Amino acid sequence: MSFVVRNWLLPVVCLLLALNAGDAFAAGQVLRSQVYPGSIVSLPSWVADEGGFCKAEGIECPATPIASGPLALQALAAGSLEVMFTSTDIIMQAASRGNDIVLIVGHSPDNIYELTMRKDLGLKEKTYPEVMKQFVGKTVGISARGSAVENQMRALLVGAGLDPDGVTYVAVGSPNTAFPAMLSKQIEAAVMWEPFRTLCELKGICDVAVDMKKGDGPEILKSLNGGFETFAARRDFVTKNKAAIDAFIRAVTKAIAWMKMPENLAKVTEIAKRNSSLGDIENADAVLDKMVKAQLPTYGSTIDRNAIKAFAKFLVGTKLTSTEFDTSKFIYEGAP
Repeated sequence: MSFVVRNWLLPVVCLLLALNAGDAFAAGQVLRSQVYPGSIVSLPSWVADEGGFCKAEGIECPATPIASGPLALQALAAGSLEVMFTSTDIIMQAASRGNDIVLIVGHSPDNIYELTMRKDLGLKEKTYPEVMKQFVGKTVGISARGSAVENQMRALLVGAGLDPDGVTYVAVGSPNTAFPAMLSKQIEAAVMWEPFRTLCELKGICDVAVDMKKGDGPEILKSLNGGFETFAARRDFVTKNKAAIDAFIRAVTKAIAWMKMPENLAKVTEIAKRNSSLGDIENADAVLDKMVKAQLPTYGSTIDRNAIKAFAKFLVGTKLTSTEFDTSKFIYEGAP
């Protein structure tokens, strides 16, 4: 009798264990993942999806175009998006205001932004912090109000001893919509990421004033390197779907590692060309080839915990939060 009972219980116990681990919900689960329309910064997401890395882990991670971090946060909170990525300060700000989200995997460890000014305005000084005086009173293009690039501009102004509201912030979306705004002189400057700089250089319409990618700017910005851009998800979703989140982490980690292998460059570039847009510039394919090679070293899946703590100090230092955010539970336990 006992033998029969044990045999009857065995499949039930196994099922309960699987349900507890979340494995039963991972297979084929869809995790909609935000990307920035046409921007090369989204390459890890494109590769994880189109390169089959999500599928290999038993999930789907379709790219969902959303032009800014604040908009992605709204979509995440509304449940129309499962995973997003943006600069960690934006995610932390949202968390400090009650939007219960956690970091799950890294994206770009170091700063990806540059501050540019229209060439016709005549950039007289190219050394930080002196150069910032020339931006006072100017219209500065950013992806959206409250975005990471606005925070970067504010930090640059504060670091130079200037009023962070001493410029006019203009929302112009992602690089592919920001560039036409610069070209048509709707804005005088911009804090952006690739392919904005490449487009500017090819058309010869703007100069780089502060290159945060190279470490220019105040020390408070440099301290953020190691955890700069990260993927995030709602805590309740992570708790209920750990197997799917773990699968997403593995997919992104493997995708980034695969992207950096020289023998895969042609395939990576092919994916980038399907999703990126450089407009009507000459030799667009050759330019994109060069851009992909330059961007590949900037991606990474690990999150430096000290950098995350530095973000909490950054937000207070730039008066974006009044108290220092507690980062002890801000990173998912399974994050690399």
